[in-house]
Amino acid sequence: MIDASTLRRVTRAHIETCRPDTLLYVGLVSLGAAIYTRPHAGIGRLILAWIVPTLGWVASLYGGDFFDRDLDAQSKPYRPIPSKRMTPRAAIIGMLAAILAGLVLSIALNPRLIILVAAATCLGVAYSALLKKRGLPGNLVRGGPTALVVLFGSMSVQHWPEPSLALAALVYWIHDAESNLLGALCDRDSDRSGGYMTFPAERGDRATLWALGIMLIAWAAPLTVIPAVSHRVSHLPGFYACAATATLLNCLALRLVQRADRPIPRSDAVRAHEWLVIERLFLGAALLTAIDGISLAICVLLPALAATLGFRRWMRSIYQPRWQSVHPSTNAVH
Repeated sequence: MIDASTLRRVTRAHIETCRPDTLLYVGLVSLGAAIYTRPHAGIGRLILAWIVPTLGWVASLYGGDFFDRDLDAQSKPYRPIPSKRMTPRAAIIGMLAAILAGLVLSIALNPRLIILVAAATCLGVAYSALLKKRGLPGNLVRGGPTALVVLFGSMSVQHWPEPSLALAALVYWIHDAESNLLGALCDRDSDRSGGYMTFPAERGDRATLWALGIMLIAWAAPLTVIPAVSHRVSHLPGFYACAATATLLNCLALRLVQRADRPIPRSDAVRAHEWLVIERLFLGAALLTAIDGISLAICVLLPALAATLGFRRWMRSIYQPRWQSVHPSTNAVH
């Protein structure tokens, strides 16, 4: 029988693996695509449009912790698997359970969604198992599932995706590839020492900063013309307010690493990535506010921001002391 102390430790390990400070973004993207496609869809479908991609996100986190367990044992021994608070088997079970639950709910929404679930699963496993250590192609593959989430949200409320969402899918794809590349910059030194030749580990800071800047332009430019190619955007101020906020916060994040010392300290890269954790909520809400403006922003975006900031503070309190105990020369946070 499991005692209360062990149960709390295990439960906390699973919560840490699910990274609650990042958990709301992908649901916002899917919900926005669903409401963009059919503003008056039933509440049950909209809830599932939020939940299912979130389950996929959770599956990718469990899978990432499983496939990175050897690397984490060297650079992040405080993570759930290296610290023995979670077994590799439990991580695999968590991943498969989330995938299975998402698959069942997807079939209930629209059997055609199986195609997207299978594609997202393949991309997620390919990234974690093979491509994370292969440089820029890995970052691009990691952004692919979020593009599929846009299509998923649309197909949650109708048989096939809304064609005018193709440009939005491209925006989210490139944006998440950029976010993943900045995350790789945070782990540049530990990845390099562990043999993971990510783009920052192989090409260095200067090339990484150039790639981040190009990716920013590559998603921000098409974002601005979404209303021009769509007849569905009915609230331009709401859309452009979210789009502008996301772009400015992203520029601020990149400015932080551009102005940092060389080589860029992990602490500065992590601080920049924390800005992206907030920034992408505004990007995720852009399609929502394009349809219903301020009311949906108040009902959905503001609570998501508050919850994310709270979880971010909690996660920082967990990892900062542990990181400092492993690397006392840095004040980095996870």
